[in-house]
Amino acid sequence: MNTLQDLEKEYNFTYPELYKQLYTDKMLDWGAEGNGWYTNVFPMLKENPPLLLFGNDIEIWDPIAYRHGIREIIKHEVYDINPKYRMVPFAKNGAGDLYVFQFDMEVSGEVPITFFGHDSDAEILAKNLQDFIFRQLLESLTEMDEYSMFEGDSEEEIKINLQNQLNTHRKYLTPKQVEILEDIYKRDMFEYTYKTSNGGEFEAKGMLTFDELEKIVNKEIAFEKLNQRFDYFE
Repeated sequence: MNTLQDLEKEYNFTYPELYKQLYTDKMLDWGAEGNGWYTNVFPMLKENPPLLLFGNDIEIWDPIAYRHGIREIIKHEVYDINPKYRMVPFAKNGAGDLYVFQFDMEVSGEVPITFFGHDSDAEILAKNLQDFIFRQLLESLTEMDEYSMFEGDSEEEIKINLQNQLNTHRKYLTPKQVEILEDIYKRDMFEYTYKTSNGGEFEAKGMLTFDELEKIVNKEIAFEKLNQRFDYFE
């Protein structure tokens, strides 16, 4: 099983065309994992960043290398997922949660992207992969602190990294999405206080506040199921 077509045939689904293009363009290749990835591989990737290298706590899978993980979700080998849901993972975060294509919710060729919490519920993040990429690029600008891939970089280096990433991602976004990102990248980093829904507060540093993020997301990538949560066990 060495191609996307093999995966599609084996598990009876069809990847979105944009994902196939990203695969062909080698944008899903983050290099070999291992203890030396951050010190040896990551510095080289910065010049021509693959998909969401500086995204918001996300690691893009090589679908061929991670085919067993894909099978586990499709075949319900790990989680007791309700059969009505057809999910195909393509990325994960540091906590082991997954980002999946939600094929059972596909409408007119648009396959929503869902955040699959391994010990919680699921949340629909975007109506398609393009909007998800845009949202991830925005979210990475809200907390550019010690926990992000910008750790240790000066503000000048961060702006270079962002521009390099936009250069490799530009063709996969709409002109309007690119314009919005370019305008935000002109800002200097700043500190701000964010109020949570339960009344708490915390400090953050970035180029975009959470309130601004919410407004952009609701305006630019809104659709009827945006941010809807559901229990995938039901």
